[in-house]
Amino acid sequence: MSSPRKPMRKYSVLIVDSGQGGSDEIMEMVAKTGDYRAERATIESVISNPLAHSPDIVVLDLMNPSNEELEVLVEIRGNYGDVPVIIVSEALDDVQMRKLLKLKIHDWHRKPLTQSDFHTSLNSSIRNAKQLSTRVHAVISAMGGAGGTTVAISVADALARKLSKQKESVGLFDLDFSSGSCGMMLNLSTTLNLDSVITHPERIDHEFVSLIQQRHAHDFNLYSFKRRDFVTHLNGYEVVLRLLDAVTMEHAHTVLDVPYYEVDWAQDVLSAVNTVTVVCELNIPSIKHALDLLKTIRALSGAPKQVNVLINKVEAGMFKRSRIPDSKLKELFGDVPYRMLPRDDATFAEALDRGVVPSDVNARSKFEREIGAYVSEVMLNEKASK
Repeated sequence: MSSPRKPMRKYSVLIVDSGQGGSDEIMEMVAKTGDYRAERATIESVISNPLAHSPDIVVLDLMNPSNEELEVLVEIRGNYGDVPVIIVSEALDDVQMRKLLKLKIHDWHRKPLTQSDFHTSLNSSIRNAKQLSTRVHAVISAMGGAGGTTVAISVADALARKLSKQKESVGLFDLDFSSGSCGMMLNLSTTLNLDSVITHPERIDHEFVSLIQQRHAHDFNLYSFKRRDFVTHLNGYEVVLRLLDAVTMEHAHTVLDVPYYEVDWAQDVLSAVNTVTVVCELNIPSIKHALDLLKTIRALSGAPKQVNVLINKVEAGMFKRSRIPDSKLKELFGDVPYRMLPRDDATFAEALDRGVVPSDVNARSKFEREIGAYVSEVMLNEKASK
């Protein structure tokens, strides 16, 4: 069940023209990216009327910069706060470079400027600026059948509902390309031919992401497709990381459904996210796999700030007694927080058959209440990305 796709916003690049004739070239380069839109203003207008512009990035073309022009940067930085600033100029001396460093300029390019370097600089500027607000949450099953995909879908659904008033966008990215289960379960899939990007990963950009995006009726965006060759392809690593880079730039929160089996990019992904949710079942083999996975995550350089365990499919009832006591679970998981998710086969079976999220079948189920509480306490309280 999908809703009309909303056009993806292009980021605004304010090109500050110093009057030395280099801004036309930069305007053309911005237009060629497809991801950004350019507007131009003189140094005088930016200083006298800064509120006339609301840029995502400021590019200052200085050609042969004078010390007076570099001083202008102080005012520009003051007017636009944490907006990334990119400088394009001829060679700078040591004193000028130190001045740029003190002003926390995001990037400097010595002319001649190349399209690829400039586009990379724009992308990294947006990525760095979004670190204060963008959050990425990985959900990974400890082993097959634990229910990680259902949890990932429900987490994205809960985030979208809780953030609807703030109008913050939510993305759900299915990284299990061998099955494309998220798309299958929600009856949403892309028919776009992906051959061009698997052979040419550099083609992955803002426009490509908009083509593979599926808008769910519950106001989250799904990225899911079945391409088994992505898993073993020579370019698979680069394709996945470029896709992640492009997708996560579009959303305040991105939920990743990470496959339980080993792939060469998994550790890089898990070390870069804000939170990891390990999903297992209440049995010894599944818990052992969860503990092995937790050990691997802890060993990663730049390990995630928050790692939690969700024990799924737990039989609930007044006379039900857990085979593994809570004291044993605390001993096994140590300082890693965990919580139980109740089994609800009837709800999940109906959701699968109808191609809807579980909350469409029973929004008041114990499972939905637990997921909602987990999202509020862990993901919405999690601070900005590293």
